[in-house]
Amino acid sequence: MPAPVPAAGSSQGSSTRLLVLGCVRIFQPVHGYFLRRELLSWEVDQWAHVHPGSIYHALKSLTKAGLLDEVPTPASDTRPARTAYRLTPDGEREFLTLLRVGLLSVDDPTLFMTAINMAPALARDEVLGTLTTRVGLLEAAIAYAEAQVEQIVAAPDVPDSASEVARILAARLRGELVWARDYLERVGAGAYSFVGEPPTWTPTQAQVDAAREAGVGVGVIAAGEPPFARVV
Repeated sequence: MPAPVPAAGSSQGSSTRLLVLGCVRIFQPVHGYFLRRELLSWEVDQWAHVHPGSIYHALKSLTKAGLLDEVPTPASDTRPARTAYRLTPDGEREFLTLLRVGLLSVDDPTLFMTAINMAPALARDEVLGTLTTRVGLLEAAIAYAEAQVEQIVAAPDVPDSASEVARILAARLRGELVWARDYLERVGAGAYSFVGEPPTWTPTQAQVDAAREAGVGVGVIAAGEPPFARVV
């Protein structure tokens, strides 16, 4: 059976959950204000359509679902008492599940962009294998969209202009296929840093100090683990 043509839209729920869980995972324990500031510096309101209010709502709903724990932080001379968040074991499992699903998603571009931004949370070999599978899914989806164009044009009772949607989708998918093959080549050649590998980027001491002063755990970053790439 031919693969379905990917939808142009995106379900916000999964991508927002993955984004918030992933960012908490980097800095945990982290309070909501710092998380909001950090995510907005990633310009998530532009490419992920996540707005400041959605971040706070996600923190509360993920806590209610048992995926985050609230961690009270005492006041100090430089900051007031705040509620910080960290992943629970269920939250860690949910993060990794959403990440793996997102890397294979062809019909939810926002979820995929969120996942590829957090791919360094997995091993290099797993990312390469998953993206290789995704190339096959993209190729199948392109073939399906191109077949739709031919069917619409050949149908006497359908206006030819109806083929443009399938043409647009096929063009978008072909562009992503070019990117995916290039990404596989770069990652296969050693680009970026993944779990279990020495980091290719570490924050400056000033960045670490600023995060600690804000009351953030700076978890994996302070430990020198590979940080997630920012979307620019």
